[in-house]
Amino acid sequence: IVEYALRRTKDQLVKLAEKAPEAGERPLRIENKIDIKRVFTAPLSLHRQLDLCCVCFKPNDINDFSPEWAHVKNPRHDPSWKIYEEGEADHLAEKALAEIGGYDGWRETPKISQRIVVEAKAPAKAAAKEPAYRKIGRFQVMGLLQAARYYLVKGDIEKAKSFGLNRAIFYAWAKRYARDRLVRITKKPRIEVAGTRIAKPMYEQVGNETAYLSPKGWFVIGGTEQSPDDYDRQIAKRIESAAISYKDAWEASIKYLSRFSRDVLLDQQRFYKEVYVPVRDRFHILVEKMMKDKKENA
Repeated sequence: IVEYALRRTKDQLVKLAEKAPEAGERPLRIENKIDIKRVFTAPLSLHRQLDLCCVCFKPNDINDFSPEWAHVKNPRHDPSWKIYEEGEADHLAEKALAEIGGYDGWRETPKISQRIVVEAKAPAKAAAKEPAYRKIGRFQVMGLLQAARYYLVKGDIEKAKSFGLNRAIFYAWAKRYARDRLVRITKKPRIEVAGTRIAKPMYEQVGNETAYLSPKGWFVIGGTEQSPDDYDRQIAKRIESAAISYKDAWEASIKYLSRFSRDVLLDQQRFYKEVYVPVRDRFHILVEKMMKDKKENA
């Protein structure tokens, strides 16, 4: 049946494949093939790294889909995927058998001489153009998303910049020295600003995350204050250097974070895994797509 469907829809699938986002030099490929390298995912099976599971939903719901549907604590799963009527595909199977032949794994069944493979044409290298937007560094993506996160939760744009840079520095340190473990501070650190030790360091709670403040009210880490100007130099200007308008990047980050619930924004680990990780290496693509959609809908 799969082979029959591929043959009947090949022309339409080729057009769809050519519209798919480019993934390096490997075009989108659709084929009827099963081997030991293929992985079967059962409904509600767990992701091997993230706190997500496989959920089923009807085709009509695809435009409303959100990654939150797959959260293991409260998955939005439509069990009607397994509802069927006995014999509902008999007529289709008979047509496929008549046109394609039987399953080529059966000994007495003639094997299909050539299976259909639907593949988008790879763009000619000579005609390939450099994308309008270049990849943004992970440090800048983290800083931008954390700033947008703080802004959506607290509503202070200047302090959001300080928080964004502060968290980007924290995660860069954690990756290098803590082997990707999120370090939770169990005692108040010694904070010095401009060589002066702060006896009673101030701090601010953002959900379940604690970040310390300088006497000026900006966030501080490693004895160094992160001001909005520092954010502009280390985050905003670096984004601009990737041929991306910071205004567009900020707008895209706010729109992207708006997809997630407040519970996700207030949870340190969920924000990292569910919000940051999926886009850390492709945020420039997200910005480009959102800006394109904005122009088309204008």
